[in-house]
Amino acid sequence: MEILKKRINNVEKYLSDISDNQKFFIGIKIELNKIQKILSEKFNKTDENGLMFIPKPYNGIMAQRNTVGEFLSDKSKPKETAYRAQSWSLKDWGGNIHSGTSEVPYKRYPKIFIDPLGLNFILLNDKQYLVINKQFNKKKSEYDKIKSAINLTLELFNKAETFILDVDTDMLKPVRQSVPWEILPQGVRIWNAFKDVANSNQVSKSDKILIEERFKYLEEFKPDIEYQGTAGYSGYIAFAFSSKNIYVLDSILYGNATYIFGGNWEEISQLTKKQIIDDNLYKYRIIHDKKWKTEIGNILNSI
Repeated sequence: MEILKKRINNVEKYLSDISDNQKFFIGIKIELNKIQKILSEKFNKTDENGLMFIPKPYNGIMAQRNTVGEFLSDKSKPKETAYRAQSWSLKDWGGNIHSGTSEVPYKRYPKIFIDPLGLNFILLNDKQYLVINKQFNKKKSEYDKIKSAINLTLELFNKAETFILDVDTDMLKPVRQSVPWEILPQGVRIWNAFKDVANSNQVSKSDKILIEERFKYLEEFKPDIEYQGTAGYSGYIAFAFSSKNIYVLDSILYGNATYIFGGNWEEISQLTKKQIIDDNLYKYRIIHDKKWKTEIGNILNSI
């Protein structure tokens, strides 16, 4: 999965397309014409062959933690007296300058030294990928290390990506994001998704009736497959009319809108909700109001 953020907090959210205990790499895909510029600006070489690189500490806080470590306050212990060096300079009555350094006492919590992460980067796949030189394992005991590695990469490049090793080619390949939809089984169909709404105290009785009526009406048009949204599409249902190459995206919650769009489902299902809605990829947008049933019926009957 490609991550485009300044930093992350919830690691698990960004590993949803990696299986438990699966090994993977963290890094970026890099353009050949930008390699030398990036390496010279952001890295120091760590081996004689120039194949391994460590981020320069002034890249940011994560780079500092990676190369020199850090000191954290131990607030479980009482404060202690420490000394801070302070330079001074004075002019006497005769105009002569006197200078020196004094140790100024102050109170602070004892400090704990956290060892540097020591993560280096290497070029792989004929210099197509710049990745951290270790494999990570998707298990909760490693989440802190994974989080640090991703945030270091984000600090350096404003993006990060997960890769797995192809056992057939011994080459890295990006982890494809899993489709955020699951097929609803025949018989269970839409009501499996609707039961969460039906049992919710956050949805009024009136809205529950309207939602159920809306879904029943859409099913009268006999969609081939129904998909329940997961992850970023939680709360959405997609009705597929494959023969017409039409898909209806509707919200479980009343008061939103229904979107109708065409195209290849495999491609559409990979898009984010924001891409579908904000980029106007839909053919029709029908607001949930008293005219909804008429408008939906006219559209689906005319296609």
